[in-house]
Amino acid sequence: MRIPSYTLLLLTLLSGHPSSAQSSPILSPVPAGSFHFDGTWDCTGKFRSGKTHKAAFVGTTILDGKWLELTEQDIEPATGYLAKYLIGYDTQQKRLVEFDANNFGAATYSSVEGWKDSVLTMTSPIADAPNSSYAANRFIYSITSPNTFTIDWQISKTSTLVWLQSDHLDCKSALPARRQTF
Repeated sequence: MRIPSYTLLLLTLLSGHPSSAQSSPILSPVPAGSFHFDGTWDCTGKFRSGKTHKAAFVGTTILDGKWLELTEQDIEPATGYLAKYLIGYDTQQKRLVEFDANNFGAATYSSVEGWKDSVLTMTSPIADAPNSSYAANRFIYSITSPNTFTIDWQISKTSTLVWLQSDHLDCKSALPARRQTF
């Protein structure tokens, strides 16, 4: 009996050689160390247009610490923008995913790297809709101290991903200074 070459290749790949997907670590939605998103955050910054952006965020770690929930309510401009962001690990895709549900629409983002040097970059898929105002966008969460973090929203108008700053927020804990634990 002759076994087709593609069958031999498949058998070789499956015969006890662990795939890189099986050996990849589970990425945490929360950064390592003493920083915690739990609590209320006052955020101020600017849009690309130069207009002021103020928002209140509430962070909560949910589902046994497997997911991070961030809720945003814009204060200025007073558009009524409300959003719920859920960040967690997808075991099928082997990456962090973010679900962005807001009162103007919804979006999804992902990261194969997770938190690197206190920075998490969550990127959308590239859109192929010709009338879209941008091809892709991403959120960059950066921890700047035990009581502060920033959020940058960037867009790329082309699928070659040339990033333009669209929004920047500096967020400070609305609670008294947190104690660092090591």
